[in-house]
Amino acid sequence: MGGMLNLNDHDRALLSGCAKCGACVPVCPVCRAEGREALAARGRMHLLAANDGQPSARFADILSRCLLCGACEQVCPRKLPITRLTAEARSRLPLLLGPASLQKAAACAVLARPALLDGLVRAGISLRRLLALPADSGLRLRLNLLEERTAPEQEGSPAQSGQTVNYFTGCFARHVQPSIAAATERLLRRCGLSARIPYEQGCCGLAAWSSGRLDLARELARRNIAAFAGTAGPVLVSCSSCAAHLLALPSLFTENDPQWRQAQALADRVQEFSVFFSEALPPADAACGLRVFYHDPCHLRALPEGMAAPRRLLQRTGCVVLEPEDGPLCCGQGGLFDLACPDSSAKIFARCVAQALAGKPDRIATACSGCLMQFQAGLKKKEAKAVHLAVLLEEALI
Repeated sequence: MGGMLNLNDHDRALLSGCAKCGACVPVCPVCRAEGREALAARGRMHLLAANDGQPSARFADILSRCLLCGACEQVCPRKLPITRLTAEARSRLPLLLGPASLQKAAACAVLARPALLDGLVRAGISLRRLLALPADSGLRLRLNLLEERTAPEQEGSPAQSGQTVNYFTGCFARHVQPSIAAATERLLRRCGLSARIPYEQGCCGLAAWSSGRLDLARELARRNIAAFAGTAGPVLVSCSSCAAHLLALPSLFTENDPQWRQAQALADRVQEFSVFFSEALPPADAACGLRVFYHDPCHLRALPEGMAAPRRLLQRTGCVVLEPEDGPLCCGQGGLFDLACPDSSAKIFARCVAQALAGKPDRIATACSGCLMQFQAGLKKKEAKAVHLAVLLEEALI
């Protein structure tokens, strides 16, 4: 349950290579929200380099207050692998060091077991039917994110026409809001394609990796590698953060591990939703005119086409894209951060949602399940509706 950090020589050298330049400080959402430099990357790198022994609760708290959004890595002049070093350090912490870790451990356990997750979703829907909760109840807000299934699931169904595209749904579109998966399949049919959805697929493993559960992240990676091993062609992923994690699967294994090659083979096939459809989806017959604020998921910003593809896609379907003056902001949800640090998460989201609403959009759209949950739970009535990009595209193309 506990242990020493025991950094290896390579990681210790990387930590000592931090120039302490401070480029990471102004771009860190947590540091901006809390005003504590120890929470920025150079603070964590300094503490990690200086504390290679038994971690304290205070030390664990500082390590937990990181979204692993990668903003610091994007500006680091020495290109240090800050997110990997943080995740590795978390993996060496006592598993249940504090209540936040207990919550994250429970969430990871649920995400790793699709049958359990599905059962909890169905129980939540039943609870929503039975309880008369206040409109501003936190439980009601969470339960309202759950959708009832109105059509039979199509997982494992053979292609009906055209070329088949393998579809990685992710936990959210598979269990919580199946309308996203349904909209994605209908968009594929508009492109003359059909979906193959391997039933054996599971959580991408991002939440486990973010929480320091590298063993669980590897287990989930093996499950998904096996699920898609017998298929060919691209693997479409409708959640941007799932896509980013699947693209990084090889980093979970050493290059002399036989599964590294299998992880690389799957990563080579992954295509993020907006990148895929910005090329495949035919242009709209007429402009819909919807004013849309597109929220850029942190995990997607650093990827090629990560910010350009969704805007190109929205413009092709006739939407008016509203751009923020001060650039994209983190929503504060990433990697179960909202469970570990709810107060910090709320502060980060307040700035993000104010930016999104400034242009009075008709819709707020994103392709990340975590970001979508943050907006759907945090938006008040009469404010803009938050939707997944797939659902918005369907609306725009009607």
